[in-house]
Amino acid sequence: MAIPSVTPFASFDKTAGTQGLSIDQKLWAALMAKHPILDMLSRPKIDEVKYSWEVDVAPTRIYTEPSHASTTIDSSTTLTGLVLTGAESMPVGTVLRNITRATPVASATYLTDELMEVTANSGATPPVLTVQRNIAVPTGSALGTGYGTHTLGDQFEVVYQPKQEGSSMEENKYRDVTIVDNYTTAVDFYLTVTGDQLHSRPMVAGDTLANQTAKCLLNLGNDIERLFFAGAINADSGTTYYPGADAHIRRSKGLDQFITASGGNVDYTTLDVTEAALNGLFYNILTNKTDPSDSFIIACHPYNARKISAFGADKVIIGQEVTKWGRVIDTFKSDLGVSAPVIWTLNIPKTELFVIDMNKVSLPVFRPFEVAEVTYADDGTDSWRQRYLTSIGVKVVDPLLSHGKLAGLPWTT
Repeated sequence: MAIPSVTPFASFDKTAGTQGLSIDQKLWAALMAKHPILDMLSRPKIDEVKYSWEVDVAPTRIYTEPSHASTTIDSSTTLTGLVLTGAESMPVGTVLRNITRATPVASATYLTDELMEVTANSGATPPVLTVQRNIAVPTGSALGTGYGTHTLGDQFEVVYQPKQEGSSMEENKYRDVTIVDNYTTAVDFYLTVTGDQLHSRPMVAGDTLANQTAKCLLNLGNDIERLFFAGAINADSGTTYYPGADAHIRRSKGLDQFITASGGNVDYTTLDVTEAALNGLFYNILTNKTDPSDSFIIACHPYNARKISAFGADKVIIGQEVTKWGRVIDTFKSDLGVSAPVIWTLNIPKTELFVIDMNKVSLPVFRPFEVAEVTYADDGTDSWRQRYLTSIGVKVVDPLLSHGKLAGLPWTT
């Protein structure tokens, strides 16, 4: 993540009088009571406004062909121009197989899928590969001839990664450790109650102070949850910023910005919440080397949670109580056996649904929650004021491999 040429990031929060009593543990507990997603997010301590973390995982086995020069990949003996996103460092000798469609090379009797060997890699971004067709030569086929065609958008699986006999052991065919950066965001709510309000006891469920505090806590929880999903790094607007000026805004990048980057596991074609689409996301996540024992959730707007509850409406759900009427699916179990609670929130738009590996996301805390109280402000107003302030960020590990999203979902008002 490159820093914009004009860097609109405040180094530190500069508001005076915000240091006070630490209430971090108590306030987070109050926020989690009404925001289950916040309850599931860990909050590691960090020491910098701009923080980094390492991503060190096995590489994906799946690569997509997005931009071949023709609409199909022909069956010539040697194919030049196979473009696989993310395969810049794929070594010569790698064996590939199409996993999107059957590509038989044998006669109608044997129907064996074609294997292709990489003979050259341009190393560009994206890389242009030269491959030798049908290297396995199954019964009924010929070397270099592929009877099936491969099409734009097909996915190719790495079947074998090469290693020469007696080769030096320092050759690294896996991904190097990469560094991911993000920033923290100052989050707060500010409460003001006049002296007369503070001393009144209206006939309501709670007094004015308690009522306003509860509403502020709800707003604060919504702010943090929206930050987690939809945080956005500042764009370079070309505006002149001055160090320490109010125009300086430090803002954290959110989950959506991480996983919708090029090559992410995002379904832009189904355009609906279906069992097949969700199973497809889980399939991609697991085949991309994500540990199936990780803790996953499905997070979405209640409009889409209702669609999940309608899955298999004509089928019996084991364990449904006969004394209750209604239907709800609170856990989706993929066809590969991975269970994910369905958690709805109004802080996700109706057009999006996320599959999140909770082992690989967190809210790093730069500055714990502190509270500052000012009984009488400098302006002389008869009011009691309180500010709760923290500085947190969003950490997403393996954003393109371990998380998924359904995008462009339809909805009506």
